[in-house]
Amino acid sequence: MEWGKPDMLWALTALVIPVLIHLLQLRRYKEVKFSNVSFLSDVNKEAKSHQRLKNFLILLIRLLAFGSLVIAFADPFIPFNDDENGTKQSRNIISLYIDNSPSMQAIGENGTLLQTAKSNALAIVEQYPETDRFHVMTNDFFGIDSRYLTKEECSDKIARIKESTMARNVDAVVSRTSDNVSKAIGHNKVLYYLSDLQKSTHYLGGGYEPDTSLRIHFIPSFANVRPNIWVDSAWFSSPIATVGKQAELNLRLRHNATSVVEGLSMRLDVNGKRKAVGTYNISPGMATDTIMKFRFENPGQYHAKISIDDSPIKFDNDYYIGFKVVQKIRVLQIVSDAESEEATSITRVCNSNKVSIEINNSIALPEDAELQAYDLIISNGVNSPSNGYSNRLKAFAEEGGAVLVIPDTNEINPRAELLMSSLGFGDDFHWVTSKEMLSARGLNVKNPHFDGVFSSTPSKIDLPKSMYALSYRSKAKVQRLGSNWNGEHLLARTEIGRGIGFLLGMPLSKEVSNLTSHALFVPIVLRMVETSRTSEIRALTLGEDNSIRMRDEIEIGAEVRVISTDSIASIIPETRSLEGSTRIMMGPALTHPGNYCLLVNGNEIGTLGVNSNRVESDPESWDVPGFRKELEKMVWDKASVLEVNQTNLITLINNIESGKHLWWYLVLVVLLALTGETLLQKRWKATS
Repeated sequence: MEWGKPDMLWALTALVIPVLIHLLQLRRYKEVKFSNVSFLSDVNKEAKSHQRLKNFLILLIRLLAFGSLVIAFADPFIPFNDDENGTKQSRNIISLYIDNSPSMQAIGENGTLLQTAKSNALAIVEQYPETDRFHVMTNDFFGIDSRYLTKEECSDKIARIKESTMARNVDAVVSRTSDNVSKAIGHNKVLYYLSDLQKSTHYLGGGYEPDTSLRIHFIPSFANVRPNIWVDSAWFSSPIATVGKQAELNLRLRHNATSVVEGLSMRLDVNGKRKAVGTYNISPGMATDTIMKFRFENPGQYHAKISIDDSPIKFDNDYYIGFKVVQKIRVLQIVSDAESEEATSITRVCNSNKVSIEINNSIALPEDAELQAYDLIISNGVNSPSNGYSNRLKAFAEEGGAVLVIPDTNEINPRAELLMSSLGFGDDFHWVTSKEMLSARGLNVKNPHFDGVFSSTPSKIDLPKSMYALSYRSKAKVQRLGSNWNGEHLLARTEIGRGIGFLLGMPLSKEVSNLTSHALFVPIVLRMVETSRTSEIRALTLGEDNSIRMRDEIEIGAEVRVISTDSIASIIPETRSLEGSTRIMMGPALTHPGNYCLLVNGNEIGTLGVNSNRVESDPESWDVPGFRKELEKMVWDKASVLEVNQTNLITLINNIESGKHLWWYLVLVVLLALTGETLLQKRWKATS
């Protein structure tokens, strides 16, 4: 125990005063003459021993009261041990984390939560001397934030803090603070963590263990209870966005509402022009999926903004996306003889829709840069593909393209098996034959692959026939889109990286199959073409992996820029080219949500949307008792949660700085002692 004002202890010498007062107040007996002492026969006489006991108890109580009052003025306290050896440090390093994430826009009892946190931070700084060093950090994680500040610089920096679009989890903040103060030896290290304790960003179950030399004090600011609705994601129904088609943009909206709400408005702007408006309904506990329709008018790069009206939380009301509309879907057929029956059957189907499909034939794969310009590669009857051929088709699919393999009817040699195996279909490929034409067993029309192909689900379908059926041990992830007469895959589909692969299990030759002349051949081929490459929506999230992959290879030395459509933000990203494609890496340079354009040497080659992180869209927060239990559960021994208001903050900080003060308990002792003396005097008087 230590003393805040040890000089006051000299006042204990004044304890002699109660002793003197006590002696002066001793009762002196006087002689009183009575004419007849018989009247005093009923008077109770007090024994001298009882009188001495009473006086002694009163003396002790008065000494206790006066001594406690003197000690209370001396301000006794129990200091905290601030380092691992239990030694009190002479100077402080005060770290202040001020949560300026989007959720701090919410309104609390004293205005916005961010303003409340800043006010509390300024009050904390004022309680420390000029000799201490300060460190201020926000969600932006700027490099300059690692610099130590003077008291005046710290106050100025706190006053200049503004809202940020970034959100950080508690372990990331504490870890960064620990790294920053780890080199400070011989100092008391304290982190004041001022936030709203949102559950989404205060998850302690990640296994992080804070530095035991850093004391952490959470100072929460709570918002008024409020519901929130946010745009969570968007995707197109159509596989590829082509000119003239009606687009169906699917939206998923999430919320924390506790009652049904109907008729809420939403809007869609494409390239700055209003394209669609609509309404949606929400129900408790369920996400809302809705569709906004518009038409793809011209080929090119597009950016769009989906908006809803919701308050007071507004940072997640807008969702930005970028996408590309193509003039035609490009198909490349690799075939040894472009005039063969098998090759021309595929060409005729694609040419039946020349408005949307362009097909080229080749005997070999082109260079990577040219290959990336295609959406679907058809390997038709290639009987002995090289290892390089197989690897390049696999890489093409992994980058988002589609590959259709039609095995050679004559034989399936080890090289052909390697191609199908490398694409992930399985192994042990061979043809099973029959002496007569046998009908396929079925078509899986309920598979999402066939969405929109049939106006209604047919109960019975006339299926193609053949004398050959492909047999192999398929992998578990391979989807069966149809069953052949041997009970195996008529048409198989599998995901390959970001792309897809198809494997046809029935030959195209008219000598052994009627597939090319069957009514299902055209819709089956066209559907594979249409789904060959999905309509990629480019939508990035701030604070996550801010990189995109472009199908075009950017030349070394080209000037690459990412510029917002409102020209407010502009960055120079890092680029990496690989096998005909380019990865664009923005890193932490993107800090503002909105629509962006990707420029190469001044020419636009892509668009993207950048969105605020939805991690804080659900405003559910910890309460103080709940978060204290969570800290205990995760063994954050040096962490505490302070319940502060405008009146007790300074007192709490002073206690944190010096230790646990005991003066209040001594004042209580004084009051109890005086009360005890009064009761004792009354009791003795009543019995006298």
